[in-house]
Amino acid sequence: MPSQIDEMNAGRLPNSSKILERAKRTLVSPIVTGPLRTPKNIPFVREARGAHVFDVDGHDYVDITMAYGPLILGHCHPVVVEAIERASRIGTVYAMAHEHEVRLAELMVDAIPCADRVAFSSSGTEATLHAMRIARARTGRDKIAKFEGGYHGVHDYALVSGSLAQPAGTAEDPQSVPDTPGIPEGTVEQVVTLSYGHPASLEKIRAMAGELAAVIIEPVPSSYPVDLGDYLAQLRELTRECGVLLIFDEVISGFRLGYGGAQEHFGVTPDMATYGKVMGGGLPAGAVAGHLDAMRPAIGTGDLVQDVAEGKLLLIGTFSGNPMTSCAGAAVLEYLRDHPEVYPHIDGLASRIKSEVHEFCRDEHFDLRLIGLGSWFLPHFIESEPKSSRDLRDTADYLRGSALGEYMRYHGVYASDLHVSFVSFAHSDEDADRIVEAYKASLVDMRREGLI
Repeated sequence: MPSQIDEMNAGRLPNSSKILERAKRTLVSPIVTGPLRTPKNIPFVREARGAHVFDVDGHDYVDITMAYGPLILGHCHPVVVEAIERASRIGTVYAMAHEHEVRLAELMVDAIPCADRVAFSSSGTEATLHAMRIARARTGRDKIAKFEGGYHGVHDYALVSGSLAQPAGTAEDPQSVPDTPGIPEGTVEQVVTLSYGHPASLEKIRAMAGELAAVIIEPVPSSYPVDLGDYLAQLRELTRECGVLLIFDEVISGFRLGYGGAQEHFGVTPDMATYGKVMGGGLPAGAVAGHLDAMRPAIGTGDLVQDVAEGKLLLIGTFSGNPMTSCAGAAVLEYLRDHPEVYPHIDGLASRIKSEVHEFCRDEHFDLRLIGLGSWFLPHFIESEPKSSRDLRDTADYLRGSALGEYMRYHGVYASDLHVSFVSFAHSDEDADRIVEAYKASLVDMRREGLI
């Protein structure tokens, strides 16, 4: 799709362009989201404060990537900086027992409805991998059911019928396919693919209950962020009836949709839930939390011989539960617990941004929708509300969304090309004004160029 955005950005990013050329010689991708996203004009960040990032060429952007979700308080919030500085003076990693890990676990158990025990890791990917393994060990079954388009990280079981896969089968009865090369066929065969909100998927779970260890779902799907509350309740009732474990992937929604996450928001309690992002305070983090019965395969007895005999799972990692992450995470969770005004602020700003952009789009006849719940949303160029996740998988929509990201950055808002946008507690009304105006200006520019 031709675009003049490259010409518009020419000369704006000379220092970033020099770093980009260095990056191309050493990195598989100059940006963290990997080789599938390599825009030509990448601003390299010099520093970040509050709701803003500043690039090496001196430009100030209102940031709505927020590191893809962790920075619910914004960049460099004082409680986080203080916690990290304090922790760095007493040791960055021990791989030994320490109270900071216990404190973070206590905060999570107090906040999360399903949590009796917590196991830490270093990423959301590890958390979902561990949760699936626990479920297989607990039930003695191998198959995991997930939803088409759902994102659960980048391990093999997660990269089946996700956001990168070409959909197979019907929307009501999707078939499992690998997202990328490198996923073993045997792994794909162990993943059952479901359709969000569709009754046929409930029947598929019932029919395959004897083979399923667990059903895993993002309670607010990152690629299809709509309200699934009623469906989640049906899913909970069915999985309990069928003896299949239910796992909520709350890597994004945890501590963001509310202090108790999606479980608190929807009033639905799974057997296990996975976490990352917010609970790490901006440092690498992941966790599995769950009921005692569900987590039993991972709970040690303290007797090595007995644990080996019982086949207790090995959920370990050098940096899992490290003191830096534990201190930063605990600082954020304590702040959120003690400052309930955070949630009305971030939800209200996101609602205002969506409302004002939608009003502009109606008045000026743009087919753009900001789809989402709470404090995050996903832009899509569609004429009406999506009926399934497949409605958001159009190639033209993908290309327009990528161009929109470039125009937003040109107009002073750092928005991802193809990812969810997040509002933080650091965002102000003035920042919201800039975000709305950037959407308006970007859409006008794209129409003028014939892109929409």
